[in-house]
Amino acid sequence: MKVGYAGRWSPLDKTAWSGIYFQTYQAIQQQHEVSVFHYHWPWYVRESLILHKQLQKLVNKKAAVEFLRGYAKHFSKQLEKDLKGSKADILFVPAAPQLIAYCNSRIPIIYMADASFYQLQGYYPLFRDIAQYNIDQGIALDKLAFDKSSHCMLASEWAKGSVMHDYDIPEQKLTVVPFGANLEKIPFSDSLKRKPNNCCQLLFLGVEWERKGGQIALDCFYQLKKAGIDVRLTIIGCVPPVAIIDRQIFVIPFLNKNNQEDTEKLYEIMRQTDFLILPTRAECAGIVFCEASAFGIPVISTDTGGVSSYVQDGINGFTLPLTATADAYADIILKLYQDTAAYEQLSISSRNKFESTLNWNHWGQQFNVIADRIVNQ
Repeated sequence: MKVGYAGRWSPLDKTAWSGIYFQTYQAIQQQHEVSVFHYHWPWYVRESLILHKQLQKLVNKKAAVEFLRGYAKHFSKQLEKDLKGSKADILFVPAAPQLIAYCNSRIPIIYMADASFYQLQGYYPLFRDIAQYNIDQGIALDKLAFDKSSHCMLASEWAKGSVMHDYDIPEQKLTVVPFGANLEKIPFSDSLKRKPNNCCQLLFLGVEWERKGGQIALDCFYQLKKAGIDVRLTIIGCVPPVAIIDRQIFVIPFLNKNNQEDTEKLYEIMRQTDFLILPTRAECAGIVFCEASAFGIPVISTDTGGVSSYVQDGINGFTLPLTATADAYADIILKLYQDTAAYEQLSISSRNKFESTLNWNHWGQQFNVIADRIVNQ
């Protein structure tokens, strides 16, 4: 089968959309011939959008310029023109409704998303206070993309619910397929530690301190210390906006997965981690949950957005309500840490969860099933 891959970024860029573009491209390429459709902004489009953002700032509003009708029409027509000479049997489009909303083509489309534009309004900080006309245009073009697709692969049940109820897309057009772990090196199952360390090793991994619930994770660390637990917290991806004076807290502002030395460093940290604590306030789909499960690390997170499609209570961790305090996180970690048998079983089932669904091979298999059905129907 010949597959066209159309995206806002290049699928050869390992950093694009947290590595998801690269991983989906690799998964598809294992079975099919792939041609890439990727476009750079012309200078006049870029400059007009920059001006648009500046004008919105004057009235204390934001502009999601990639969700404006003019932006979408420009790139939709570009793709439409290129598809006329394409021999692709099917077109795969990850999280780029702008490319297909106004694109007319005979080639069936598999569209992938981790959320609808509708449900993001007010949910992520980035999507708060956007000008109303921008929201209206964004929702309209987003719905068009789902309507035009032959089938949609959604990253969570949360996203599926919005697409069904907010856009009236029939359920038979939708399949929930979780993302996988973006790891260059995956440990062998029998090499993983199954029992907690003598010093409880907590890992907070995220680039946005506030959105990822960093303060709750920090307070949880102090609660465990107060309970008499020998505990260590490693913070990767950001610098806390508060003073860190405890010698058992280690801050690593940035690790580059494209750098071999940084990759090995992260690998060794995860091998020694007992719990991933991520009290996230808003999350469409967390790749980090898949990565933790690959290492058999139980995840303690929040039941918000798409998290529950990745973290299942008693399987690969636990999700707490959005209102849960640091005390609640400390309580569940303390119970698991002090019950070696329960921790060991949770570690084993975490790895099993990764092997069964939270990996890119599984995602690729589901893509093949959907693509075969569409092409051969």
